[in-house]
Amino acid sequence: MRKTTRWLWLSIWIQLLAEGNLWASGGGGGFSGGLIWQVIAFVLLVFLLVKMLKKPMAAFLTKRRQEIGSSLDQASQKEAEAVKLLGDCEKKIESLSQEIKDLHETIRQEGEEERKRIIDRAQEEAERVRKQAEIIAEHELKKVRIALKKEMVDLSVELAEKLLLQTIQPQDQERLVREYIGKMKEIR
Repeated sequence: MRKTTRWLWLSIWIQLLAEGNLWASGGGGGFSGGLIWQVIAFVLLVFLLVKMLKKPMAAFLTKRRQEIGSSLDQASQKEAEAVKLLGDCEKKIESLSQEIKDLHETIRQEGEEERKRIIDRAQEEAERVRKQAEIIAEHELKKVRIALKKEMVDLSVELAEKLLLQTIQPQDQERLVREYIGKMKEIR
């Protein structure tokens, strides 16, 4: 670093001398001594700057290149993760879509089965009600037949009484009573 500092001071002195025209230059045309010193000072300054800044600039550029490379690597990793995540999401969406279809199908099947069960229960209930109605109808028919028989018997008895009253005379009545009493005596 000391050597570089010396060269820097030397360059500054040369620059000062060139600008201050401390060097006398001769007359007319051509190059003046100041211009040559300025060129020398400039070249020396550029040389020193390059020498001093070469390592830090190279280190900076190398570091920057590494940072950019690292950023690109991270970006490509994140892009790969995003693509993988997108694929996973698409698979989940497809899976959910299939689950929804399966669920609709299951619900439709369960609905169909429930409809069949309801129809079967309704048919069983209708059959039970029909049988019960038949039993009630038979029972009512029996009641009606019994009532009709009783009414027929009552009417027959009434009609027989009327006929008997019309056809039997008092002497027939006495004769029937005697026959009846005679039969009773025989049975005893």
